[in-house]
Amino acid sequence: MTEFTFKEVPRKWAICYQSDCPLAETCLRRHAATLAPATLEQHATVLPAARRGEKCNLFVADEPVVVARGMTKIFNNVKSDDVSRLRNVLEACFGSRAQYYRYRAGRYVITPEQQKRVAAVFRYFGYTQPPVYDQTTVRYYFPE
Repeated sequence: MTEFTFKEVPRKWAICYQSDCPLAETCLRRHAATLAPATLEQHATVLPAARRGEKCNLFVADEPVVVARGMTKIFNNVKSDDVSRLRNVLEACFGSRAQYYRYRAGRYVITPEQQKRVAAVFRYFGYTQPPVYDQTTVRYYFPE
């Protein structure tokens, strides 16, 4: 994995110019701001009110995470009796049947938080092996 560039930062994702913040050295928002081109005229920005002493409500750790795409093989090691019930619970986890199928097809990135929920569903049904995704990538992730 390589360092990210400012082009990867989503347009609506707030970056931070507060170099005096105690979390600046380990914050992805601050790192993104340091990569902003000098020609940048407008972008969403973290305001000082987000900071509370040594903490920040908008802090995001400056470290890559594992993101996944696609779930077409997720039921390969699941008993056929469990597939329908498990799929219904996963549809609820992703918000709707339509959303579930979009994630399943790989249209959207499955975030680390969503991966944890999916793994918890599998554990609830008695499966100890982690779910298998079609593709996993280590990269920087910009949570909303």
